[in-house]
Parts: sequence; structure tokens; C-alpha cells
Amino acid sequence: MRQFKGYIQVYSGEGKGKTTAAIGLTIRALGANLKVAFFQFFKPGTSSEVKILKKFSPQLYYKNFGKKGFVKNEVDLKTKKLILKGWKEIKELIKSKSYNILVLDEISYALNCEIIDLKEFLEFLKNKPENLEIVITGRDVPEEILEIADLVTEMKKIKHYYDKEVKSRKGIEE
Repeated sequence: MRQFKGYIQVYSGEGKGKTTAAIGLTIRALGANLKVAFFQFFKPGTSSEVKILKKFSPQLYYKNFGKKGFVKNEVDLKTKKLILKGWKEIKELIKSKSYNILVLDEISYALNCEIIDLKEFLEFLKNKPENLEIVITGRDVPEEILEIADLVTEMKKIKHYYDKEVKSRKGIEE
């Protein structure tokens, strides 16, 4: 497995493109024969890009925890349990040191809802293997994470057709 210093990257903000940026980085890494663990929170794993990503197994390990649609209110107990099970799996998987890149797509919501403990997550980041690159995406990433991250990009919405109630389109947004 290739060795390099791994950094912590954050893609946050109200604009479109956070997951897209993480997927682009993932594809680039796969093209360079790096191993990627890609975890999606609050997503059902049915988007078009997931079909392609899964074809890269075992070089890419993909798992999702969630259900279709945006979570606007209280998170149900079943979803909380799925997320906590996933968080445990992530911590165990990283101990193996088998991956160059760990993508945590939309994990910020699990942190903001206090499903995953922020202090525990910060310790996880601070104690990550030196050669592991971690990519965090989601709206409202906690300030404590932004402070320790090495790269922070804010996706800013200037104009979006969702505001005109345009539904997501297969192959474009899903």
C-alpha cells in the first residue's frame, strides 16, 4: 500500500457539490491504485454514482447508513442504531490500516444530532493513522473539526433550481 502523509479535508456549506467533490477525489485515488473506504450517512446508497463505485470493490469499500430523503426532524431509533453500528465499524476498519483514504459523507448531521459524540470523533481524528487521508462532508460541520482540518472548502449556494421546487434528476443529482 502506498504511504503518504494523510490530511483531514472538509467539504461543507449550503451549496451543491460536497459529495460530488468526495466522489471525484475517490475516483482519482482509485485511478492511482489507492484503497478507499467510503461511508455515507443518511443516504440510502441508491444514487447512480454508487452503482459505479461498487464496481471498484475490493479496492473501494462502500457502506451506507440511512434512508432516502433529507432528514428534517428527529432521527428515528432505527437510523440512530444503524449509524452507531456504522461508526463502530469505521473505527474497527481503520485499525486495520488497510486504506489510504476514508470518506465520511454527510457525517456532520450525525455529529450535530449528537448520535456520534463530537469529543470522541475529535479524538478519532487526532489519533488517525499518519498515512490516512480523511474526507468529511456535510452542512454545518462543527467548528472544532474545522479548526483541526488541514483543508476546508465551503460550498456556497448562490442560486439553485431546488428553490423552484425542481426534483432531483437521475444521473444529475441522484
